[in-house]
Amino acid sequence: MAPLRQCCLVQSDNGEGQIELQTSRSIPKIENPHEVLVRITAVALNPSDYKFPRYLPCVGAVLGCDFCGTIAETRAQAAGLKQGDRVCGAVQGCNRARQDNGAFAEYVVADSRLLLRVPQHWSDLQAAALGGVGWYTAGLVMYDALGLIGRPSRPLPAREDGSRVPVLVYGGATATGTMLCQLLSLSGYATIATASPSSSAMVQSFGARSTVPYADPKCAERVRAVTRGELRHAVDCIASFESMSVCAASLCRAGGRLACLEAYQPGWVTKRSVGVSFVMGPEALGMGVDAEGEYYRKPDLEKLQITLELKREMQSMIDAGRITSHPPLELQGGWDGIRNGLRMLQRHEVHGQKLVVRLKD
Repeated sequence: MAPLRQCCLVQSDNGEGQIELQTSRSIPKIENPHEVLVRITAVALNPSDYKFPRYLPCVGAVLGCDFCGTIAETRAQAAGLKQGDRVCGAVQGCNRARQDNGAFAEYVVADSRLLLRVPQHWSDLQAAALGGVGWYTAGLVMYDALGLIGRPSRPLPAREDGSRVPVLVYGGATATGTMLCQLLSLSGYATIATASPSSSAMVQSFGARSTVPYADPKCAERVRAVTRGELRHAVDCIASFESMSVCAASLCRAGGRLACLEAYQPGWVTKRSVGVSFVMGPEALGMGVDAEGEYYRKPDLEKLQITLELKREMQSMIDAGRITSHPPLELQGGWDGIRNGLRMLQRHEVHGQKLVVRLKD
């Protein structure tokens, strides 16, 4: 039986974006039949873990999204999981609608239908690096924002000339970028990714057909050359003025769809033929996002269904060794390690790796 109290990291009231360790916080409670209580063994860090407290503050809310752990308690509809099963997934940390629940804790409540069983040969750290944020977001990008039809279980066939439909991933060396490269490649698309020269080989190892240096002043021109001017789908994992400008300029004359993973200014894309969507990972849970302005999302069960279908494919691919996590980088120190890692992310010191922290053996 799980204890009644736990340690966890929460947003403090000591200033914008500050966090503190609480040592006697109530364990979150299971609220519906699909949920399970997970005893956390390792967590992974995402940029959203420091951005949400900074831009969408909620004092007292437990932080953290990606985790690995073992099932501690279940309910009647727990998706075939039982106590002791090792799983990984994600929740929405710093959640105004459920302030007691986040991954930077000893226990977390999660939707069992969106949890992946961890292969025996995977470490807890690798499983935490996979988590859920990356593939939840990738699923919404591919099957909602971009409207793609190829799937890992039903890849899009090559065209008559043997070529494949191209998709641009700007920020290919990010954790979501490498997940998109894998899923797009397995789904039958030709992925072109932007990356630094030092990250190019790594990004291609995750499935990118080719890479273009993002710092090249002719980046968009090179993408158009590689795609023969036929690019109609792009995803921007960075979402700056420069990155969105390159993505829009890389699309074909008729335009296309652009998914970005951060809030953007409308003036950043002036090409009317480009349809832009701002994708937020927590939307994949179907419960909406309680926030202001462009961050607000109403509950959407269709997006949950997208994630549920991809989860079934993800489990099959993990079991078959066809997909893997972003390269993990372990930080020592438990709770202090998490705080140090968030500072590293804020200072943009992390490149081509996913920060992970072990909380329990």
